[in-house]
Amino acid sequence: MGYGDNLAPAERETLASLRRLMRQVDDGELASAWERAEFPFRLIAPLAEHGLLGQHIQDEDERSHLLRGLMTAELARKDASLATFTGVSGGLFGISIRRFGSSDQKQEILPLIASGEIVGGFGLTEPASGSDIAGGITTTATPCPDGWILTGEKRWIGNATWCDRVVVWAKQAGSTDRFLGFVVPTDSPGFTAVKIEGKYSLRSVQNAHITLDGVRVPDTARLPAVHSFRQVSEVLKLTRLEVGWAALGNSLGAFDAALAHARSHEQFGRPIARFQLVQDLLVRAEGNIASSLGLLSQASRLADEDRLGEEQASLAKLVAASRARDTVSLCREILGGDGILLTNKAVKHFMDAEAFYTFEGTHQINSLIVGRALTGVSAFT
Repeated sequence: MGYGDNLAPAERETLASLRRLMRQVDDGELASAWERAEFPFRLIAPLAEHGLLGQHIQDEDERSHLLRGLMTAELARKDASLATFTGVSGGLFGISIRRFGSSDQKQEILPLIASGEIVGGFGLTEPASGSDIAGGITTTATPCPDGWILTGEKRWIGNATWCDRVVVWAKQAGSTDRFLGFVVPTDSPGFTAVKIEGKYSLRSVQNAHITLDGVRVPDTARLPAVHSFRQVSEVLKLTRLEVGWAALGNSLGAFDAALAHARSHEQFGRPIARFQLVQDLLVRAEGNIASSLGLLSQASRLADEDRLGEEQASLAKLVAASRARDTVSLCREILGGDGILLTNKAVKHFMDAEAFYTFEGTHQINSLIVGRALTGVSAFT
């Protein structure tokens, strides 16, 4: 659709360089890692070299949100787990440090995140609180003479089984509305992360159940600019847009597999691409992709102008994720029985689409955010 033409020449080359890198990555290696539910650690260095781990913590004049989005989509087109990994470490974790950290925290941590020397996690969701975390958080931060004591549990925390640091969100003990964030080293006494097994979407991403059993951190670990959930929402607004781009990229990966199969696979003595019903499936998938691309590109333009609202980010994410769900189904159908084989890639994209539909705000929660903006009435209370 030509949206890449809106990039500056240097940005086009950056995107082209990433595409060249992705062509060099073996699909079989990624499929094997996905099947084993293991992360392909050797790819961290090349991802860092191409700026994927630092793109969300750069100044806006260094890289447009459109380029960031297209790079996220290109990464998810190859492997959605890779895009999710970068979205957690450089996105959720990195943006939290960049926006709310002290000068010392920024100077120490941000370069290490961008280079891949350390990996971050984002500890918000809890076993009993996801969509209602703003009012349902139970993890507490208790002041003590040498800092803070963190107690509670977190669940579904990406990268947490092997990352170096996690931003842990907690309410101050004894307060009803003071929301705090802390940069917690994962080797801290009392910090335990257990891998969640049996996960059949984004399998290469290591999600963990975290237990914080009286974890002590100094006050220098606290993110000083955070006082309420409003600051967390600022992070989620930007990463919600990124998840929309990742959902789009996941759709593109499924479409690539379906189109290649339609051109090469023969039935009744001719390629199935010549059949009207197959072409209809491809066009419906392409329509989903094109409409999502248009909405995400406009949302990214608003982000570049610092005009992106929470409701616009939510709309872009919910549309891209729901259209992706339809797209991967259409694409898997084109491959017929071959579509459920991991070697043909479509089924991996099919399974991964389910996670995008649910996390970073469920479809229903994002709908209510948009509905609140349309009507002026909140359905949350």
